[in-house]
Amino acid sequence: MNEMRLRIAELRRAKRLTQGQLAEIVGVSFQTISKWENGSAMPDITYLPVLADFFEVSVDQLMGLVPLPNEEYHPATTESEKFWEQKLEYLVRSRKNSFNDDYAEFLVKNVWKIDRPVNVLDCGCGLGFLGSLFLPYLPKGSTYTGIDKTEKLIEEAKRIFENSEYDTRFFAKDAMEYHGAKKFDIVFCKAVLRHLNDPKAFLKKIMEFAKKDGYVICIDSNREFECDGLYVDGMDYFTLCRHDGMDKHWRTELEQQGRDYAIAMRTAHMMRELGLREVDVRMNDKVSFVTPQNPEYEQIKQDFLQYNDWFSNLSAEERERTIAFFESHGMTRQEAEWFCDRNNVIKEFFDKHPEAGYTFAKGTMISYGKK
Repeated sequence: MNEMRLRIAELRRAKRLTQGQLAEIVGVSFQTISKWENGSAMPDITYLPVLADFFEVSVDQLMGLVPLPNEEYHPATTESEKFWEQKLEYLVRSRKNSFNDDYAEFLVKNVWKIDRPVNVLDCGCGLGFLGSLFLPYLPKGSTYTGIDKTEKLIEEAKRIFENSEYDTRFFAKDAMEYHGAKKFDIVFCKAVLRHLNDPKAFLKKIMEFAKKDGYVICIDSNREFECDGLYVDGMDYFTLCRHDGMDKHWRTELEQQGRDYAIAMRTAHMMRELGLREVDVRMNDKVSFVTPQNPEYEQIKQDFLQYNDWFSNLSAEERERTIAFFESHGMTRQEAEWFCDRNNVIKEFFDKHPEAGYTFAKGTMISYGKK
């Protein structure tokens, strides 16, 4: 009964009715209405459609299983500068664990066949990870320019590259507002499109920065791949891969904000639609196999828990805020509660088994085409 969270009280108040007035309409005593509202009793099943019809909601909405039609949508905020400023320390540590160096070399030399110096622009560069990843394999004389709207990340990128042997420069600019006259041989974006409210507009904009015959390369992950790509040694794999209600969450974000957690699957098709040639897709071969034998095991594990927001110490208020967020994104309360509980179970497992190993296949896709 508590899980269902009857919405009778708030619906009644919205209609400016007293408990007595509602009791008269439904045909019960005002004490019965009071018990329904405080959770000490549950309406007989025959009253549910009567109440739902009167309040002009579905029975599921009346029972709190899905949000009410006028409930406020809580937008995701990972597009904001503040969000990424708070991730600075995590980004500094974690980016090196997202790509294999030999695969980066393979892409440069065997897939994109870059055999002369190139000028590279990285849109939404963060700390310049793609610069540190690809510059060692690009022909000597290549340059790397990074732009990102988060000033703290740009300042840290400048610090990281200040003694670098490579020709690099960084600007605190929003790519959507950037109007540099220079055209580039390669235009990158990594882990950007999935966080945007209009990824297609962003892709169209960064294509403007590429020279004729230049590459536009977008690296991103499909959220469902991530959900299915985790195994923790000693835990039930099927529990780890369950993501009940997340499809509703993703669909609601797409409808309400334009955020597309399946953007990695669609990027190549958008590239063709926008006029790029020789479009193709590769898969990043990086799989994280993490055990205590890794000398940085503890830090990598803690970063992984932070990446997934797996915390076991949420206060009752924080838990309710999280549940309300997911309910506003289309989840039922049971699905939102299960999601919170599952996250707690994973974190508590690592707490109880401090040397547990895990495998994580993120399924990052690399879409590219020529202008």
